[in-house]
Amino acid sequence: MRYPMIAATVLMAFAVTACNNKSQPMPTEAFTRPGVSMKLDPPDAPNCKPDTLYRATLTWSVDGIDAPKTEVRMERTDGNVFARSNDRTAHADTGDWVKPGMWFLLFNRKTDEMLGALQAGPKPCP
Repeated sequence: MRYPMIAATVLMAFAVTACNNKSQPMPTEAFTRPGVSMKLDPPDAPNCKPDTLYRATLTWSVDGIDAPKTEVRMERTDGNVFARSNDRTAHADTGDWVKPGMWFLLFNRKTDEMLGALQAGPKPCP
């Protein structure tokens, strides 16, 4: 009788884990939740070439969140973590690897809720 109970407990743990690891959809445009702001400086490459890599500073702030533990992921909702903070306002400097179209995704680390998304933009070209 003990083995079926252990097996049921293990299956329940896997089911709960699977439910909590749902991949969130990628945004199709930049957004921020109320009380959240994100800014990339400079916001776009210094020229009109799509393969230009450049350096930037990402700044973000979150208000209205009890424990403002945030992280910024790159390119995908399950992408590499670029920066983390436990403060309401934070910033992080990139290297020379930002390119036009690159996504910066801000998440609440406690809930895994996406708080905002920002895309490095191309400079308006003539």
